[in-house]
Amino acid sequence: MTDLLIAMRTFMRLCEKPNFSRVAEEMHASHTTIARRLDQVEAHFGATLFHRTTRRLIATAEAERLLAHARAMLDALDVAEQDFGPVRNEPRGLVRIGLTTALGLHYVARLGDLTRRYPALQLDCAMTDWQRDVVEERLDLALRVGPVSDDSLVVHPLGSLPRLLVAAPDYLAGHGLPASAEHLSRHECIAYAYGDVPARWTIDGRERVVSGTFRSDGSEAVHRAAVSGLGIALLPAIRVQGDIETGRLVPVLPDSVIAALDIWAVHPSHKRLPPRARVVLDFLKANFPGEAL
Repeated sequence: MTDLLIAMRTFMRLCEKPNFSRVAEEMHASHTTIARRLDQVEAHFGATLFHRTTRRLIATAEAERLLAHARAMLDALDVAEQDFGPVRNEPRGLVRIGLTTALGLHYVARLGDLTRRYPALQLDCAMTDWQRDVVEERLDLALRVGPVSDDSLVVHPLGSLPRLLVAAPDYLAGHGLPASAEHLSRHECIAYAYGDVPARWTIDGRERVVSGTFRSDGSEAVHRAAVSGLGIALLPAIRVQGDIETGRLVPVLPDSVIAALDIWAVHPSHKRLPPRARVVLDFLKANFPGEAL
């Protein structure tokens, strides 16, 4: 890759993350090197691309114009590299995927089949229950829960993920089984929520605010809290099925109707999905653990 191509990739990242230090850390380069690469791009195109202050970078109108050309050029280069790889037409290279925790653990357990089929493929899985910014985090693909209304993303339906109310036998021995959804207000409910936002569970078509002594913004923490006997939790069926089979968790209100989670895979609309990411998308669809949408 020529110096100009490296400089253009650096320019693109500065547009997405207008901060010398953050881009330098990400690209394993010094602050001075990143600044020098930007100088090179500005000199090559004869344009000022950023207004620089002591605290921030502000993209100019010329930067916005050049960014569209840079994305198209680098996307075309990625496709060409795929076509002329050591094994012709074999998907190869790095694919960054943003996964939710429960589904991420499900998929990671099956990635061996994918990597054996495509040994030149590299996978970087960013697992979190927060929805990462696809462009800023340089994700090729990411999972989204619920409706997606962002026009900057191309959306692919994966399926619908069932959820279950569960609790540990020790908790139920001390508190009893709720006879109906109305009785959940008398129980310790493990809230999966962010900040001060109340946790709401929709059961039998009615939304209910639930609370308890423990809450977390991480589904894995909610799962472990349920297993340890802290209360009743609402979790994806794939996360708790093994615990139910071994008796570590018991279904609560199994006859109640609980809305499933609709799951989508997304990728940036400005960027053509390269072959290496296409085979990963096909893998996500083929191995989805719920019902197709």
